[in-house]
Amino acid sequence: MKENPSTANGQLRLGRIGYLNVLPLFNALVREFPESAELSYVSGHPSELNRALAEGGVDLAPASAFAYLADPGPFRLLPGLSISAAEGPIQSVLFVSPVALEDLPAHLEKTGDRVHLSQASASSSALLKVLWRFAWNLPKARFSAIAPGTGAQHGRPFLEIGDAALKLHLDPPAGWHVIDLGLAWKRFTGLPFVFAFWIARRDLAPGQEATLTRLAARLAAIKADLPNTLPGLIKSHPRPDWLSEAALASYFTVVCYDFDAQRKASLNLFGDYCERLGLIDGVPVLEWRPDTP
Repeated sequence: MKENPSTANGQLRLGRIGYLNVLPLFNALVREFPESAELSYVSGHPSELNRALAEGGVDLAPASAFAYLADPGPFRLLPGLSISAAEGPIQSVLFVSPVALEDLPAHLEKTGDRVHLSQASASSSALLKVLWRFAWNLPKARFSAIAPGTGAQHGRPFLEIGDAALKLHLDPPAGWHVIDLGLAWKRFTGLPFVFAFWIARRDLAPGQEATLTRLAARLAAIKADLPNTLPGLIKSHPRPDWLSEAALASYFTVVCYDFDAQRKASLNLFGDYCERLGLIDGVPVLEWRPDTP
């Protein structure tokens, strides 16, 4: 395991995703935990934070559930926290195709097209591959990664996540077929999909552990208070031109921050399918950080 360079000064580095799906948590967290000698924020999209966690560039992040399944050894999870679908639809993880699913094999064979995957994605890319094989029973396809937010520019089937996907959900391209992968997983399994955990490295110094304990307690409290704080956040937070207040409110109804027995079952099932595809070596036991809410 690589030495974590932040242990030398005791500063905890927290990865921060700029997507709306974590806004309710970070909006409160950054006010209560501003940058200091004990804490700094490192921005990145999900795959960047996965890599930073693996390399010791950050110590904690809301990061890919798939990345944890693939390599759990260096990490522990904060209990009771996830980024997952509340029921089924998630609005911000979409597969977008120029033809219907049943016509896709013939289309790909005729055009020679690849299926494009956002480089920002890890869990969602694996989810698409699982659905492709086991839910949709489609023949093997060639997948290739492209820059986040550029899928619509290429004219090929593509996976998009985050705010770029939410924008497509609200204003889908004419003539294209838009499939919500959270809803597709729910229809396939009857379970809500788990996209991310709050993942912490194991190799933290005592001072970092103390900061993490305080931060984890506040995260749990922030999550518990969301029914009271979300309405004000929706009204007051700056929004891009393409996102109305009503659309933002709707989005926050489909995102869940809990991790419960139903989500554990969903994650284990997803891991089993990933193992069958050869994407991971096996389904690990989830290891939680002790002394956290």
